[in-house]
Amino acid sequence: MSWLFPIYLAGAAAIIAPILLHLRRKPPQDRVEFSTLMFLDASTPVPVSKRRLENWLLLALRCLALILLALMFARPFLQGESSAAKSADRAMLILLDRSASMRREDLWKRGVAEAERLFKEAKITDHVALAVFDRKLVPVWTFEEDRNTPGNRSAALQSRLAEMSPGWSATQMDRALIAAVPSFDASTAGLKKRIHLISDLQEGSRLDALRTIAWPAELSVEVHRLEPSTNDDFSIAQAARDDESSADALVRVRVSNTRDSALRDFTLAWQGAPVAGGISSQMPPGASRIMVAPPNETKATTLVLTGDRHDFDNRLFIAPPQPRAVRIHFLGEESTRDEAAAPLYYLARALQPTATLAPALTASPALPKQKPDLLVVSGLTQPAAMHAGLRDFVTGGGFLVEVVTSAADAALLQTLTGIPGITVKDGGGEGDYRMLAEVKTEHPLLRPFADPKLRDFTKLRFWKQREIEVKDAGGKLETLASFDNGKPAILSGKIGRGTLIVLASGWHPGDSQLALSTKFVPLLYGWLAAAGFSHDPAGALVVGDVLPLDSGAVHTITEPDGKVQRLKAGESFTAGQVGLHQVEGGTHTRTLAVNLPPDEGRVLPMPPQKLAEYGVKLASGDEKAGAGESAEQRLTATDTEQRQQSWWYILLVLLAVLVLETWVAGRARQTVLQTA
Repeated sequence: MSWLFPIYLAGAAAIIAPILLHLRRKPPQDRVEFSTLMFLDASTPVPVSKRRLENWLLLALRCLALILLALMFARPFLQGESSAAKSADRAMLILLDRSASMRREDLWKRGVAEAERLFKEAKITDHVALAVFDRKLVPVWTFEEDRNTPGNRSAALQSRLAEMSPGWSATQMDRALIAAVPSFDASTAGLKKRIHLISDLQEGSRLDALRTIAWPAELSVEVHRLEPSTNDDFSIAQAARDDESSADALVRVRVSNTRDSALRDFTLAWQGAPVAGGISSQMPPGASRIMVAPPNETKATTLVLTGDRHDFDNRLFIAPPQPRAVRIHFLGEESTRDEAAAPLYYLARALQPTATLAPALTASPALPKQKPDLLVVSGLTQPAAMHAGLRDFVTGGGFLVEVVTSAADAALLQTLTGIPGITVKDGGGEGDYRMLAEVKTEHPLLRPFADPKLRDFTKLRFWKQREIEVKDAGGKLETLASFDNGKPAILSGKIGRGTLIVLASGWHPGDSQLALSTKFVPLLYGWLAAAGFSHDPAGALVVGDVLPLDSGAVHTITEPDGKVQRLKAGESFTAGQVGLHQVEGGTHTRTLAVNLPPDEGRVLPMPPQKLAEYGVKLASGDEKAGAGESAEQRLTATDTEQRQQSWWYILLVLLAVLVLETWVAGRARQTVLQTA
């Protein structure tokens, strides 16, 4: 005997009420007129302690009526021994795949239907949980919720699943399964534990992390594989882009066809471009080919592959060229730009546009009206009237590079740093040169030289250098590089909100070999990166990657579907959609292209035994047979009770007992009256 709502059995305790009422023995309320009492015997009242139950039959009928009422509300049903043995209480976690490959045909709809079937077939006493996964596991219904509100299970799960849809992320099945193991908490101890994995089980699923854990012996996995009507599929992924700073740059893509595919013909074209402007070709089954995209005459940002039924992996998004402008001002004469012996000559030729930066170099002896992003002082001793303006520039967040040329520059350094004990003098005679002995390549201002291939400074010679003496620096200046005589070659310091770099020797040939070496350009662009203008091209971004953002700026991100995300300084953002993302940070706006993870295009199904190769315990054949019984054996508690409807029989018995109780009570009353 089992009960659908066992909590109502507690109502049987109400039988105490008729027992107490029978013990109370309330005096008769009927009044009978007598002419005389001489013929009546006096009776002594019975003390409460000596009262005994009377009318046992009537009391039994009333108690039985209350018990039957409790049994009826508890909804009993009978379950055979074999059925009960096969339906022992279980703890089951349903894992539903919602990666990008589940966008094919009706896979997601079928996956949701399979999940609903599983939790509807679960008994009320089973422990059920549900989670969805792609690159990470997201709980939908936990064991704790199921333990607290088991009767609300079906409605809550259907409502939550209706609000979900497949995403664009990769299928990291290993992370999902590993994260699912701790979901079985203490409340599931002693129960039969199983994970029901609902997925298309495509080859692109990641499983490597499963080798890092020992799978629990008591936890089995039953795979519910969803298969589309066809696995014939073309996919596209970006291979390379020759020059990201040009809209006409060659875009190389990788086009792949699944094994045993019946498809051969495909077309590659820019979205919105004329059909004649595309490339039509053939691809044998199981092949991959690197192709050059057709000319982008319409300046489109989406490359479309056609020829198959599954279009989720047929689009490639390409961000338009958008080099960031950076203003650099040289405090000196513009006329020296073409003089081969002048510092400005080499600076102008080193600062060339890249895929991400468009340097604009201006030159004049005076500070520009518009604040530059980088200010360079070299070759001229600045008059004292400009010292305060230069200090305001640095303390206000500017980036200043000062090349010391004479002892008179000590006054400017004292003003900039606030250190009175700075002196400058000539560092050597004619024919004497210095070399670098120590360079702190781990410093952010010298980040390009962290690469071991660029750390060799032993061939650099400095013909003219100045000896900078700093007394009582107080931590305001730091030596980044030193000459072989121990004197500083490069100093740096934070001045207010800005940065100051001091060079003891210039880069032009009159002072050193720096401008003619392979170190000069990386050094300049390293300074630009430190000033917030990195020239490193953004890597190919896929869904699940963190967008490259300036850590110190506030950002507004507009996603492809139009949703706007506002981030505080230091916050990160993980891309969850394919398409173009508009990123606004400060005064700069750029477009980032996010594409589908390439492995999602590998849609051929892998056998479930592949999980067993990684140590996962799969449900055995006997266990699956027990789970796949006939419809009669798989009836849930609710279905079984509704089929048997035992409560109707209890109701009929209850009505009969009430009729009998009424008749017995009436007879007992008549007897009392006759006795009286």
